[in-house]
Amino acid sequence: MPASSRAPGIEKGYFRAFFVYDVADTIDLRRLQTVGGEGVARAPLQLRPEASSEFIQYPIAPLIVRLPDIAEYEAGMRAKIFDFGVVSIRITVPFGGSWDAYAALARRLRRDPKLEARARTALEDVLTEIGPALDEPHDALMEDYFVFDVDRFAEPVDASALTGGFSAALAQLLLFEERELVAAEEAEALRVAFSYYPDDLAIVQWDAAFIYDRGEGGEAIMDILEFANSQLAEFRTYDARLDEELDAIYALQPGRSVRRFQRGREAAGRADRVRYLLVDILELTDRTSNALKIIGDAYYARLYRAASSRLGLADWQRQIDTKLRSVSEIYRVFQDQAQYARSEFLELIIIALIAVEAVIGILALHH
Repeated sequence: MPASSRAPGIEKGYFRAFFVYDVADTIDLRRLQTVGGEGVARAPLQLRPEASSEFIQYPIAPLIVRLPDIAEYEAGMRAKIFDFGVVSIRITVPFGGSWDAYAALARRLRRDPKLEARARTALEDVLTEIGPALDEPHDALMEDYFVFDVDRFAEPVDASALTGGFSAALAQLLLFEERELVAAEEAEALRVAFSYYPDDLAIVQWDAAFIYDRGEGGEAIMDILEFANSQLAEFRTYDARLDEELDAIYALQPGRSVRRFQRGREAAGRADRVRYLLVDILELTDRTSNALKIIGDAYYARLYRAASSRLGLADWQRQIDTKLRSVSEIYRVFQDQAQYARSEFLELIIIALIAVEAVIGILALHH
């Protein structure tokens, strides 16, 4: 008998798909009053009552707006707009039924390209409306993330039962797999798990999560996962911008034949470009890293750090830091080249002036 057939049925649950887009340098949230005819509202983190709000918070709370439902999927949709240039579209498909049916629904939706297409269309509608609030918009870079959100099972289940007797079914669900997994893969899938009470559970994977919690607790965890994915989209954007700059620098081909003055102007222009890029990326990285304040060692703080680790945010940060150092070194080279070209130009002017004075003196002697 398949492991999933022994898993409990779901009385009230959801499959949630997040499509997180980095679309601009910043978004001026103060300019947004309505989107799509709907009023916007601040979306601070709604933690469970037992948690202290001082442990985790946004310095600038994002805005949230409801978008039209998707009749084809019987799904709700909403957008969350962050001030650091990210728009997140969440599609929520409600579910009630057997574990097997839940897993089959998730696999079908995960592979359905129309789901992301709906999110992309919704994003374009939102961007058209909020265009004046975007600072330095660019082509959208997307990260997707999926959440299995269970509010109630058909029968009482605690966290230890889910990770114990139903571990095989849970691992298959998280990995969108139909076949039974080997023990090592099962253990890895369930490795990053958190519980606050005996009857709640959060398991985080790099592209999906399982949440079994009451409403406010589940929403808080999804907010944290959504924010972590917004950081990933931002880091990928910075990385792509640095790659473009490095490609442009390498394309200069230092050994090619270029007129002396042209090379000087080109070096000066490239130095300015690199300098602005460095300042921009350092500012954006600092702002994004500090957009969510984590203080102490609270449950949500630990969960956020685990999600960041699963998504590889530290690795992306190190990669960006390495490229920033490379670009900084090249920037200094361009500065030196530009300074050398200016010095050489001044020397030529001085030689020319001396030559002119010499010619004038010779002509004066002849007269």
